[in-house]
Amino acid sequence: MAKINWFPGHMAKSLKELKNSISACDYIIETCDARLPLSSRNPKLNKALQDKRYMLLLTKSDLADPIQTAKWIDFFLRQKSDNLISVMAVNSLNQTEINKIRIRALADNQYIIDRAKSRGRRIKPIRIMINGIPNTGKSTLINGLIRKKSAKVSNRPGVTRSLNWLRAGTEFELLDTPGILMPKLETVAEQIKLGISGAIKDDVLPLIEVACGLVVILAQQYPQIFADLYEIKLNKEADYSTWLTSHELLEKIAVRLNIIKSGGVPDLERTARRLLTEFRQGKLGRFTLEFFDQEIVFPASL
Repeated sequence: MAKINWFPGHMAKSLKELKNSISACDYIIETCDARLPLSSRNPKLNKALQDKRYMLLLTKSDLADPIQTAKWIDFFLRQKSDNLISVMAVNSLNQTEINKIRIRALADNQYIIDRAKSRGRRIKPIRIMINGIPNTGKSTLINGLIRKKSAKVSNRPGVTRSLNWLRAGTEFELLDTPGILMPKLETVAEQIKLGISGAIKDDVLPLIEVACGLVVILAQQYPQIFADLYEIKLNKEADYSTWLTSHELLEKIAVRLNIIKSGGVPDLERTARRLLTEFRQGKLGRFTLEFFDQEIVFPASL
């Protein structure tokens, strides 16, 4: 199995800067992708938090299976600690949900405001670090909180490259941080799920295999919805954890969508790109990629 070393220079530098900036912050908001809430969290970021109180946001909840998201919320709430204060699932493009984040963040930091009042001091903005791995919606969240486009937004990872302080009204000062991925992605499951979500650039992993990984998940966890989407039949006795079966299904999708090369051969590259694009945009439906109470079996190697 190939080990993907995905830790560009700017990520290593940013992690060091992030650690140095922790002391200047009152509170942390960590973003993860609601479709893969465990795989889209970087343990190194969590360790860097030290003793800071923080909120965990499951972003892009409008793209995830709502039943599974509710289970993940319950899972994380049961793990709450002195540091992890709040857990929420949000669509950062929805201003109503952004306002709920504002209210929750103020409530979590009310003690700072009360302390300043009791000492007769001026109430300063709460200083909040926004962190998470690439493509988990940090910039979209920041733009929602400050109500204007100050942070660059893209559906490609690695757009934010440096730490920047931004003012969000009189209540908050936000530290925008670059997405920092784990130094090594050693398991097929990690590589595939992060590739599907777009946290890893499409030119790092083989695109067809990433799309086949999505087929593996859909065939195992959402077989009827998947079959209905492309009007294909799934054999209940088939092993949908192999590259062979997932390639066969990708070919059937290519034929169904009429994505054919000259000579009548299914164009798997174009089909893979379309499948992943439509999944990331939510056009296929609301699907979750990992489940804490169910196992997805992936091919042994990539």
